[in-house]
Amino acid sequence: MTPDPVLGGPIGTLTAAAQEKLPAEIFHYAAGGAGDEATVLRNVQNLDAFRLVPRVMRDVSAVDTSAEVVGGSLAAPLLVAPMGMQRLYHEGAEVTTARAAAELGTGFCLSMFGSCSPEQVAGAAPGQVRWRQMYLTKDRRLNEELIRQAEAAGFDAVVCTVDLPVMAERFRDAGNTFQTFDNEVAEAWSPALVREPYFKELLGLWREERPEATPQQFIDHVFPHPGCGWGDLERLVGRSPLPVIVKGVLHPDDAVRAVGAGAAAVVVSNHGGSQHDRSVAAVDALPAVAGAVDGAVPVYFDSGVRSGTHAAVALALGADAVLVGRPVLWGLAVHGPDGVRAVLEHMTKGLRDSMAFVGARTVRDLRQATVLCEPGSSGAVGRRDVPSPAVSSAR
Repeated sequence: MTPDPVLGGPIGTLTAAAQEKLPAEIFHYAAGGAGDEATVLRNVQNLDAFRLVPRVMRDVSAVDTSAEVVGGSLAAPLLVAPMGMQRLYHEGAEVTTARAAAELGTGFCLSMFGSCSPEQVAGAAPGQVRWRQMYLTKDRRLNEELIRQAEAAGFDAVVCTVDLPVMAERFRDAGNTFQTFDNEVAEAWSPALVREPYFKELLGLWREERPEATPQQFIDHVFPHPGCGWGDLERLVGRSPLPVIVKGVLHPDDAVRAVGAGAAAVVVSNHGGSQHDRSVAAVDALPAVAGAVDGAVPVYFDSGVRSGTHAAVALALGADAVLVGRPVLWGLAVHGPDGVRAVLEHMTKGLRDSMAFVGARTVRDLRQATVLCEPGSSGAVGRRDVPSPAVSSAR
């Protein structure tokens, strides 16, 4: 790939390039957040507030960024976070993103509302660690079909997102004119889900009493599911032949409940700030969740990761791997597969360099790093072994 000043500079510059290239409504669909978007900003700022203390005179001539996650091994502890309808940003959509990530040995999580089907992604990136994200909808048949399809396509795990009881008000989306799910309106834009035979069958049954109902109306009927409870998750885990990773956990008690319900891992996440404008920053919740889980299952992290040093901070605070969202999408929009690779390479290099500076030869060694929190920031809220101002050492 030819050196590019956009990808060589801050992720903010890449974001600006994506905003310039994309239609406004499509850019804001991914960039926007709930309400005044304070949580989107807080996620990044609070990651920025942490500082890693370098160590010297340690042999870091061979730094190993490899990591094990549910489903296999990664060259670096990075996965592409689930982001829907990627065809809005590049014609190759999730197939392009998954293939580019696989070429670097990183993982990929396919959104329930992705533009490409699990079969298409699996065919494009064989051997890659692949997870399928889903929500618990009100229709159990739909839930079970999502899992069946993921297993049939050879995915390694199901990621059940549990942090969306209601849809938030997102002011940037007010001017959007595209139809999200109505494939009769916009075939190229709608998620692959609405073209699946099982979805069409369920829609047909619903239309027996509502002949004019659209796919969007059916989705609105079954999702979100505000009445969803722990029993629903236990039922899903019990019926899934794949490991179930629970995403959207911020409170340590919820992490313990998820493990008790059979979760194979938990993801500390606040949906990237897109659904609750006064949520705790994800990084502030991470140490307490990791402490509560106490190694029973892996703990993964997303929301606000914009660099390899952000990833290093999350790993030092207890995460086993990190999911990366918007930066990958902007890379896809601006430069296609080269952009995805460049973003992930940039993050991997930043992580490797951070590991060398703190004397960590392996990802696990990062747990021994000393982490400081900038005075005046919220820091590692709830971390049991960190005084205020937060100073963390080996756990």
